[in-house]
Formats: sequence, C-alpha cells, structure tokens
Amino acid sequence: MGKIRLILILTAILIAAIFLLYQTGIISVFPKSTEPFYFIDATITAGLHEHRHPEIFNENPSYLEIMGGGVAVGDFDGDGFEDIFFATMPSFDPQSTTDYVSALFRNQGDGTFLNATEEAGLDALKGFPMGALFFDYNNNGLQDLYVAGFDGGQLYENRGGNFVDVTEKAGLSLDGLCGRLPCMAAAASATDYNKSGYLDLLVVNNVSWNPDDETGYGLPATLPFKYQAQPVFLFRNNGDGTFTNVSEEAGLTNKDVWRHGNDGKGLSAVWTDVNNDGWPDVYIANDTTPNHLYINNRDGTFREIAVSAGVAELKSSMGIDTADFNNNGHFDLITTNLEGDMVSLHRNYGNFRFDYVTPSTGLIPSGRGSGWGILFVDLDMSGHLDLVVANGALLQALQKERENENIFFWNTGNGSFRNVSEAVVHFPNDVISRGMAYLDVQNNGLPDLVISNIDGSQMQLLLNKTRNGNNRIRLDLEGVISNRDAIGSRVYIEREDGLVQNQILKAGNSYQSSSSKSLIFGLGQSVIKELIIEWPSGNRDVLNDLPVNHIIQIREGESTGAPAEIVRIIPFED
Repeated sequence: MGKIRLILILTAILIAAIFLLYQTGIISVFPKSTEPFYFIDATITAGLHEHRHPEIFNENPSYLEIMGGGVAVGDFDGDGFEDIFFATMPSFDPQSTTDYVSALFRNQGDGTFLNATEEAGLDALKGFPMGALFFDYNNNGLQDLYVAGFDGGQLYENRGGNFVDVTEKAGLSLDGLCGRLPCMAAAASATDYNKSGYLDLLVVNNVSWNPDDETGYGLPATLPFKYQAQPVFLFRNNGDGTFTNVSEEAGLTNKDVWRHGNDGKGLSAVWTDVNNDGWPDVYIANDTTPNHLYINNRDGTFREIAVSAGVAELKSSMGIDTADFNNNGHFDLITTNLEGDMVSLHRNYGNFRFDYVTPSTGLIPSGRGSGWGILFVDLDMSGHLDLVVANGALLQALQKERENENIFFWNTGNGSFRNVSEAVVHFPNDVISRGMAYLDVQNNGLPDLVISNIDGSQMQLLLNKTRNGNNRIRLDLEGVISNRDAIGSRVYIEREDGLVQNQILKAGNSYQSSSSKSLIFGLGQSVIKELIIEWPSGNRDVLNDLPVNHIIQIREGESTGAPAEIVRIIPFED
C-alpha cells in the first residue's frame, strides 16, 4: 500500500510539473508542423524595403539614437486603404553621406506602397523624430499627424493629403517646457478625456539629454540612469484648432506623487478604462522608474493609483498595451521590459485590483528578449487575443543570444498563452526591432503587422495569410457627438456560442507607435448574436443581424439617444 501511495504522489508531482512547463511554454503539445496563424514577409514586394533607419554609430553610440523607431498607421488620403509613417532620426555618424528622413508610404490598394513623403510635405521634420500618431484633432474626417521627437514635437494638419505644420498655431510647441534642455518627446497618444467631442493629446517625454555633452555618448551613456526625467504633457483640445497644456491642473504629469525624486522617464502610454465607468484612464510605461496608472476623476482631473493597484513596477519598461485578453470584461495591462525581465502582464480583476500573471500565463519565454513594441491582436480569428512582442538589443555590442528575436504568443483560450514562434516564423527575425503596429493592408479583415527595425535594417511588413475557416468582422466607427475617430469607443460582441468579447478603440500604444483605427474581431466558427457600441459621448447602440466576414462602417447618431447608422457593409477582399 505504501509503494502504491508513493507512486501516486510521484505521478501527481510529474503531472503538475508537466502542466507548469506546458503553461509557461517551455514544452508544448502544439505540433511544430501546425501553425495557429501564418504570415509572409511582404516587405520587398510591398516596396517598403527602400526605407531604413541609419546604422547606430557603434564607435561612440548615443542614448538618443537607440531609443527611436516608432511607426504610425492611418488612411491619410482617404482612399479606404491604410498608409504607414515611419519616424526616423538622422544619422549620428559624422562620416555618413546618406540623408535619413522620416517616411510616409501610401497604400496603393494592391498590396504595394509608394513613398509619398515629399509630396505630402513631410520631408523636413524638426529635430530627431522618435514616435508618431495619426488622429483627427479637428473632426474634419482627415487624419492629422503628430510626430514626437527630441527637440521636436510637431502637429501636422492634413489638408487633403498634404500636411501643414500647425504646431505653433495650435499651441503645442514644446520649446522651453522641459527646462534648459530640449524635450525628448518619445511618444504621443490621444483620447477625449473630458468628453468634449474632441481628441486631446498626451505627449510622453523621456529624459533631459544634451547633444553637446560628450558624457552623453559611449556605452555607459546608453542607459537612462544618469539623466533627469522629463514630465508628460496633457494638452486639452479647445475645439477651435488649439490646445491648452493642462498637465498640472489635471494632475497628470508622470511625476512621483511622493516627491522622492523618482519621476517617471516615460517612453509610451496607452489610454484604457480600467474601472469600466466609460471615462478614459491612462497607463504610462517608464524606463528604470515606476510605471504610473492615472484614473479619470470625471471632472477634468486624475489620481495616480499604481502603487495601490499593484502596477507600479520599477523595471526598464518600454512598450505598452491594454486589452481584455481573457474575456472577463476588464481591461488588462502589459508592458515590455529589457532582456531578463520578461513582459509584465497585469490581470485586471476589477475594483482597481491587478495581479502580476506573467509566469502563470505562459509568458516566461519573453525574458530572453529585450522588448519594445507589443500588441494584443487576434491573429487566428478565434476570438482570443494573441500577443506579439518586438524585441531588440540596445545595440549590437550589448546583444545577447536570441535577444533580437520577436516572439509570437498564441492565446489558448483558457487564460494562458503558448510560445509558437518556432512554428510561425518563416522570415528574417534577428534584427533590432523597436516600434510595431497592426493594420489591414488589403481590407480582408486579417490583421497584418508592420515592424520598425533600426540599425540599418529594412522595415518589415508581415501579411497575415491565415486560412483556417474562422469568421471575422471589421468595424470602422465614426463619431458624431463623440470625436470623429470614435477613439475610446468600447465594443462588445456576444457570439451565438456564448462567448462575449470586447475591445476599446485606441490611438497610441505599443512602443512610440499607433495602429489601425479599425476594430477587428475574430469569431471562430460562430456568428454575431448581438453587438453593443458604447460611444465616448455616452450613447449606446445595440445591433443585431450583422453579417460576418464584412467591413461594417457605423456612424454614431446625431443626437443623444438617436440610433447609429450603418453606412456601408463591404465583403472582405479575399
């Protein structure tokens, strides 16, 4: 009897160990020949290989040149196809003869892109561009562009496909706001935090860096410890083409609330709604300083609760995203960190309670890379959001084994992820990546990925060619009482099989980047029973009998309580 009991105990221990290894992705029952989703590298055929960021000046590297590389997605010419903008800074190599500039690529609608930078008026940006954001700040239906950068930070108004610098006129100049040194505006994100019907702008600054100080160069200078933090700026949209800096009065500055000199060194931010009250909250990823979570008080002010909520991590946080990864009705938070730290996934249980669940959800393999861009996106159209991490060493001289490899995590649907990179990666995957965004290149409802690689490597466009028979739907929302982009809208889909999914429309996330303004829902083998839209204005629409495998454009009602209008229903171009 004793031997049988011992065998049972050992068997239980073995099963528990196997289950733990399975959950963490160290071992997998997922056949290597089976791919949950499938991509092809279309960078060259799409015409994006012509653009590159400059090589890092490895002889005497600077902190600034390794920190940029954002990418933004938006339909700037209104032709129904999403375009791509790469934020690119000049070379730091004094011997370089190449004139590196940021680039705007127009989607031709046939899977190819054309460089439209010069004709669009974006060939002479100020300073050193780092991040970018497309958003419609004046509600005229055209995607305007904000370019964040060191000694820059510019708003370009879209005037029918041509961009005009309106930074000064709009009241968005950063000159002098960060002290004697220029602002290092790393990223930007937008939302209508006060429900005025216009998008407000959050500019995330990083550190004070002096290009004329020789101590700001060399390997020791590539880490942020020696530099002073710079605050974030919240600019309220006045609705007349101008903005007002309300950071201090709103209580949203990224400064340490305890005034211990540990102010945030911001790199990215994402707007979300962690308490489901319909008002935008914001989470900020800070490098080597605690991350901050600001809750909207619904009166124009915010309160910082990261410590009490359990999300005030002090790591080298770079990229950021938010989503309901386990379909429990609450938006979770995630950040990327440098090599050895893994990504930080915080599960939202409601009532301002978060738990750190990286190990238990199978994300341990993320520790091998230095993470920057990060996205929750349903790649296999199952209805469960997968996770992609764009990795890259600070520079080649400090690179560790496999540190540059981007990682693809498949959402199992049971609250965990599985590393399926070996199964799905059939393309170059060993360069230094930074920004990442998703878009729908050919309007087929399958989310594609664009990755901004630095240090002389070409950009990367990964087309989603998954064909597993799962249904899907793409929603293009248009605000009327709400902001025109409908940023902050929350959509719930109840499927016929009982699964309830929800997403929030964002402008600015990942690392210094911004993705598509469309919401793509995978539906598995099911169909839509009911679709609910909660608009930023407070309007709420319930829609039934919607077809699957279509693009559905929905316009908000023109008055409070007026029903939404289905403008167009277009089948996917498969």
